[in-house]
Amino acid sequence: MYCDYPIEQLARSAKSRFQIGFARMTMRLLPQFDDVVLEPTVQGLKILGANELALATPGEVIRQIHKDDVELQEPRVRLRYDTTVQEPVMWVRAAMPCRYAEPAVQDLAARGSAIEEVDWMLSHPVVRAKAPLRLLLGYPQALATLSRNTAELQMWLSHYARVPPVPPVSGGDAA
Repeated sequence: MYCDYPIEQLARSAKSRFQIGFARMTMRLLPQFDDVVLEPTVQGLKILGANELALATPGEVIRQIHKDDVELQEPRVRLRYDTTVQEPVMWVRAAMPCRYAEPAVQDLAARGSAIEEVDWMLSHPVVRAKAPLRLLLGYPQALATLSRNTAELQMWLSHYARVPPVPPVSGGDAA
């Protein structure tokens, strides 16, 4: 199941009905990537990543090879199914110039992250946090925008945790 790769993205041919052929051919054209596993499927080429950042380079290379003939779907969190459904929880380490540190902390907190530590004593403060990956989707781009591309971001898998139950929807009062 590749548990060390908690996020995936699907690349599909926009022209071919035979997605597994597209996937196998594309795999032969691609170099090796760090923190990524490629898997041909009948739906297309599944790109499994150690984190959202790891998906960027394979996606760019696939677009260069296939131009407009490829569809890259949005990244999805990969769940683990055991006796309960479990989701990946990620460690986040972000370093940025001082003026962006507080907004970065606020953004992580707004995403439901547990802020573990902020080291304000460094010239580029370091924020360490932990959060379910589903709450961090899009965070690499958000941090790049927030910090004007000056932040250094690392994300890695901490563990899998039980997916919290969905609260019941109240239907209102019966008359």
